[in-house]
Amino acid sequence: PMSAPPPLGPKKWARAKQSGAHGLRRGAWYAVVNEGHPKMAVLSVRKHNVPVPREMLEFSDQPPTMWSVVEWKETQRGARRASDANEGLTYAVCPACGERAKMEPPDAKRIACGHCHGDFAVDWEHPC
Repeated sequence: PMSAPPPLGPKKWARAKQSGAHGLRRGAWYAVVNEGHPKMAVLSVRKHNVPVPREMLEFSDQPPTMWSVVEWKETQRGARRASDANEGLTYAVCPACGERAKMEPPDAKRIACGHCHGDFAVDWEHPC
């Protein structure tokens, strides 16, 4: 008898290109649950399906393997929240668990996550 194929994991991931009212954490990658609608994509956000306008997202066919670099300008709305959390205006977001980390040193090449303990390179080439 033929055995059932293993369940497939997410085929695509997405992250917010900018801050907005969509509730996504800037820099964090989310599994794409459904992208059948031309204007919306449904993402898995903390075990909930969340529709987000496609134009607000950056997509990837590969699972995230590097820390996202988030850069805020002083004038942006979320900047004060980021600096109040002692992350500064530039911080990293873990590709495995989505936790934020302070850039220590400011030009770090690799960071070990204090939450999930993963150790990943920092993606300085694609800040968000």
